[in-house]
Amino acid sequence: MVPSLSKKIAFLIVVFIGFVIFSVYNFDYESPLNNQISTTQNGQINSSDTGLIDKIIDKFVSSDKKGSEPFSMVISKKDGMIVLDGTFASVEESKTIFNMLNINRDGVYIYDENVFVDELLLSKIATIMPSFKDFFEDNAKLSVINDEVFLTGELKDYNHLALLESIISRTDLNLVKDIKIANPILIKEEESPENTLKKALTIDEIQVMINQVLTDNKIAFERKSSIITENSSSALTQIAKILKDNSKIKIEIGGHTDSRGEKALNKQISQERANSVKTALVSLGINENRLTAVGFGEDFPIAKDDANGLSEVNRRVEFNIVGE
Repeated sequence: MVPSLSKKIAFLIVVFIGFVIFSVYNFDYESPLNNQISTTQNGQINSSDTGLIDKIIDKFVSSDKKGSEPFSMVISKKDGMIVLDGTFASVEESKTIFNMLNINRDGVYIYDENVFVDELLLSKIATIMPSFKDFFEDNAKLSVINDEVFLTGELKDYNHLALLESIISRTDLNLVKDIKIANPILIKEEESPENTLKKALTIDEIQVMINQVLTDNKIAFERKSSIITENSSSALTQIAKILKDNSKIKIEIGGHTDSRGEKALNKQISQERANSVKTALVSLGINENRLTAVGFGEDFPIAKDDANGLSEVNRRVEFNIVGE
C-alpha cells in the first residue's frame, strides 16, 4: 500500500527535527572561537590573541576622535608676500588651503589627523584675501584660533577702511579686528566712511574691486579651448561695469596656464583665452583701445603645480590696470 502524501510530509518533518536535535547536542562551539582566541589555563585571554578585539576597539575610538578639533592657522604678510602657518589634518589638506587662499609662501605646518577644517569659514576668508594682501602693510596677520577669526595690522591708507568694511560685511564673517591706519587723517563730517565710496576711486582701489570680482567668480573656459563658459558671464558683466564707471583706465588682460604640456602650446592657448576675454568685454560696450590682451603661458605661477604640472589656481585670467 502506497503511503499518502500527508504521511510522507509528516515523516520528513520528524526526520528534520531529529537532525536539528542531533546537531545541537553534537556541534563543537569552542572550535571556531579557538581559531580567533586562545586561553590560558586560568581561563584568561592571552594578550597576543587580542589583536582582532583591539582593532575593533581602536576603530571605534579613533572614529570618535577623528575630526574632533578645529584647525588653526596664521596668515601673515612679510616682505609683501603672504605666508601660511598652521595645524592641518594632512599634507594634502594644507596644499588645498594654500591654493584656495592664494598663499605665496609656506610657513611652518603641523599635522594632526584629529583636526577638521570648517570649509564655509575658509571660503569666507578666501573672499577677503585680496584686500588683506593689497590694503595692509607688512606684519599684518589674519588668524584662526578655535573657530574665531582675528585680523590685526596697519592699513596703508585711510581710504581702504571703508572698502575693507564693505567687503567683510558681504562675507558675513565675524572678525575680531585690531586695525590701525598708517597715515591717519582728521575726518571731517562730509568725509565719513559712508561717503568715501561715493568719491572717485584711486587706481589701487579700482584694482582691488576687479580682483574681488575674480575671487568671487573666476573666469573659466571650456576644456582645451578658448571658449568662455556661461558661468563666467557674471564676472565679465561686473568687470565691464567697473570699467564703464571708471572710463579713463586702461587694462591689460593676462592669460595664464599651469605647467602641464608644452611651453609653446601653453603660451598660445593663454593668448587665445586673453583674446576671448577682450572680445567679450568689447561686446559689453568697452572700447577696445582700452584693452590689451597678453598670453603669459606658464611663466608666472602663483601656486605650486602638482607632480603632473596641474594647478587650478595657475590656470587663470588677470586684469591689471596699466594706465589712464
